[in-house]
Amino acid sequence: MKRFLSGLGSLVLVLVVGGSVFLYPTIRDTALQGTGFAAKNICSGHFVSGFAPEAMMAEAIGPASSILANTSYEVDEDQRHVDVTLFGMFSRRATHRAGIGCVLLAPGEETPSFEVSPIQFFAPPTNNPWPFGNGAPTREIPGVDYAALDAAVAAAFDEPYLPEEARNTKAVVVIYRGELIAEHYADGVNLTTPLHSWSMAKGITQAQIGILVRQGLLDLDAAPAIPEWQGEDDPRGAITLDQLLRMSSGLEFDETYGIGSHVTRMLSLEPDAGGYAATMPLEFEPGEHWSYASGTSNMLSRLIRHTVGGSTQDHYNFIQENLFLPLRANTAVFEPDASGTFIGSSYMYASGRDWARLGQLYLQDGVWEGTRILPEGWVDYSATPTPNNPYRNYGAHYWLNLPPEDGLAAHPFGGPLPEVPADAFRMSGYQGQHVYILPSNDLVVVRLGFTPNEHLADMGPLIGAVMDAVGE
Repeated sequence: MKRFLSGLGSLVLVLVVGGSVFLYPTIRDTALQGTGFAAKNICSGHFVSGFAPEAMMAEAIGPASSILANTSYEVDEDQRHVDVTLFGMFSRRATHRAGIGCVLLAPGEETPSFEVSPIQFFAPPTNNPWPFGNGAPTREIPGVDYAALDAAVAAAFDEPYLPEEARNTKAVVVIYRGELIAEHYADGVNLTTPLHSWSMAKGITQAQIGILVRQGLLDLDAAPAIPEWQGEDDPRGAITLDQLLRMSSGLEFDETYGIGSHVTRMLSLEPDAGGYAATMPLEFEPGEHWSYASGTSNMLSRLIRHTVGGSTQDHYNFIQENLFLPLRANTAVFEPDASGTFIGSSYMYASGRDWARLGQLYLQDGVWEGTRILPEGWVDYSATPTPNNPYRNYGAHYWLNLPPEDGLAAHPFGGPLPEVPADAFRMSGYQGQHVYILPSNDLVVVRLGFTPNEHLADMGPLIGAVMDAVGE
């Protein structure tokens, strides 16, 4: 993502100065991708998370690209939309709607083509303990060194680096033996502040697939009904749901966050993310090659939408009634693209406590308050390494902590952390978003923030210190 945004500035400046009419489509697409990124993130950061627009520019957007730090933006508090313009020529709008957060509109659009009637939530009782309410963390588990635990959590907020290498940690939440034992928040953030997922959203898309499998509406071993693949001789029609969940579909997809890459165009320019991803041709035989691809998650999200009824309202109701409401994840907001399909790869917001609820669901084998939400065996399936991935660091839409095959270096985003047990698995996202699930230790650890240099959000020290504090 940072490489894309940094390159964006250089290319746009060169192209604008050059002024060639033949290069205008490239100029336009590049600029619209950049302004789309800025508009979407300012809108969500402000109207969903409650951050000031200038704070979003300073912490989440500016550090990623100097050119975007100088874009012009306008926030309409009454209409709840954000307009971003680059060089006074290229503009994009993102607009907020109740229940579904911010929608990045297609270039030239002023309002979304769909609406959702949000479900009215009942706030958990303040004094009830987590996860049934918003009560304070428990401090009564025998054997826990709470002073060491608090020190470990507080250390995740330290800023020992240069200003341009700020951690900007926003929330840390620790669950042990099913109880909330520690949490800490940055200024301006609290236990109900929804925070950005980036690719952690993939884990929630996977949970929805699991629910549909449990309900008998989808089959892991079958080829899902992707409209673009239904031609009689289309080899993509043989791709199974399991292969999509394991990122081994064989489809071509450029996940590098560079100018003109598939993922950049999909998230910041294309109005139908899943439809765009579904146009990709096969590069390998299905099941023979592993390659991380956000487009896969958006095809799955579009599949979920069509499976549960077809409309954005249908999909919204399905998520709420089958996942968020049972878990009491009242702050969770999934955001759609301009076509009305939720961006299953990247755009979900939830509080630190609600991310912990979602992690705890997987720690409890998909059962919540005695009710099975995910199919029996789904969590084991999620954490089983994908065939043909020699790094052994990816399961079914979840990152794993298994050692790679002999002689291979760890994947930069999925390598093993020495402090963390091999059975740990996690949701992870850009700028240091993490939900670590540690079955051997009965722990869930959540970390959220705006950390463009993601190595500064390394979870190893935090998890190691938490494990020591709880005696595991």
